[in-house]
Amino acid sequence: MEPTARLRSSTTPSAADRGRLRRLAGCSIPRGGAEARLAKASTALNSGAGTADVSRVTRHRSSRDQSGFSLVEVLVAATILVVGAMVTLTVVSAASRASAVNRQRDAATNLAREVVEAVHAVPYDRLTATSVATELQRVPGLADTAASGYGVIRGAVTFTIALDVCIMDDPTDGGGIRAATTTFCSNSGPAGTADKNPEDYKRVVARVTWRHANGRTGSVVQTALISNPGSASGPAVRSIAPRGRTAPYVVTDSSTTAIVFDLTTSFAPRTVNWLLDGTVQQPPAAMNGTSGLAWTFTWTIGPVATGVLDGDYIVSGEAFNDYGVSGPGRQETVILNRRVPFEPRQVAGGRTKFGTVEVEWTANAERDIVGYEVHREGASTPVCALAAQKLDTFCVDPAPPADPRLHYWVLAYDKDPATGLPRAGDRSDTLEVVDANEPPNAPATLTASRSGSALTLRWQRPSPGDPDPLDDVAFYRVYRDGKSLGDRYARWFDESATVTWSDTPTDGVAHSYWVTAVDKHFAESVAVGPVTL
Repeated sequence: MEPTARLRSSTTPSAADRGRLRRLAGCSIPRGGAEARLAKASTALNSGAGTADVSRVTRHRSSRDQSGFSLVEVLVAATILVVGAMVTLTVVSAASRASAVNRQRDAATNLAREVVEAVHAVPYDRLTATSVATELQRVPGLADTAASGYGVIRGAVTFTIALDVCIMDDPTDGGGIRAATTTFCSNSGPAGTADKNPEDYKRVVARVTWRHANGRTGSVVQTALISNPGSASGPAVRSIAPRGRTAPYVVTDSSTTAIVFDLTTSFAPRTVNWLLDGTVQQPPAAMNGTSGLAWTFTWTIGPVATGVLDGDYIVSGEAFNDYGVSGPGRQETVILNRRVPFEPRQVAGGRTKFGTVEVEWTANAERDIVGYEVHREGASTPVCALAAQKLDTFCVDPAPPADPRLHYWVLAYDKDPATGLPRAGDRSDTLEVVDANEPPNAPATLTASRSGSALTLRWQRPSPGDPDPLDDVAFYRVYRDGKSLGDRYARWFDESATVTWSDTPTDGVAHSYWVTAVDKHFAESVAVGPVTL
């Protein structure tokens, strides 16, 4: 036999040897000692053990020692991790939504409480289903800011406010005769004849609703009980209204010079007064007929040119018994809008040292003015438009042309009763702004003193006041902590020889002040100062 063949044959272990070899290979030994263990096993069996079997076992054990996670194990672990993360995110999202819902509910509750508190400040007679919302919208923070209905926007949420008003008749003093024009609560006591004044108090229910992000609607309810301010033993005013007119009471006819009112009471009073904006008017109301329940009075508004100006007015009535005790009164709003606004008056202005033109005027006395506009001759658009100017009576033309003479005028606006849109009134006198105007002389001897947190400035009026003929100092400007346009702090009108002006409070902080004189054409003197205190 060839040597190679003999070697190949001798290296083939028997079945018993292979079993012993497997048992030895399965012994627990430190990782990395597989080769030494197999070598010892081969020597113990036969010094001629097969090299091929040892190598095969070595490769098999080394593969076992270096093995990791299978693909299935990795996929299972990843699935568990993803499911856990999704559950965590779901819990966090649900908690966030619940927190947002709670915040919205808290905001709605606070808003409902504001409404209920504001209701107590509304006059008792204006607590009606048709007027209470209008009254509340005049309260700061409760103005209607929603696109439709009565709503208030807080943050990014629109809260809708629904108000229900009804009259409660306390059954403890018996039922009373109920006027057809009044609305009693469903749980009031039964009607009767024992109670001369069944309007014991009013119940106002405020319901605030909003829509959650998930589409559901939330709501909170607050209730207020408003006691009747009148005495139960006194006669109550049941109704008061302009004769021949329906609510809302708007007078637009320019030929109307007087308005007749009809007033009714719960039982016959001794006297009836009527009031305009809370002030008793003369003569008092006169009884109409013999029952003592119907009364009449006349409000003389006079001609348009010289009479009562346009605007909203409160007309009310109160009735007294023989002992001078009055029951609940009643009031209504009457709106006069008989003409376009009058022209703004006392328009003044001129060029300033900052290169601008400033215009000012006296506010119109009408109560229905919604704003003003200032125009410059030759300009295609208003210098100060109604939308930005509103009720301010001071306008700045930031870039006037370099013409020697410029002309400005002012318009006042009200609302057209037919369309509800802004309506321009009569044009003011034209203000001519001239370029050749010398500034006035500067104030003299500016001093400052302090008393506590209040600071007082004193200076002398310049004499002569202005070098231009027929011109003089119109007012003074006070600047604080600088002399630029943004440092203007106050305007002060004083024709005394020694002028005094106070700044209160200053919170104990030191400031620097300058003072200038301004003439009738708004030319400004050099600034005197500073004084620091």
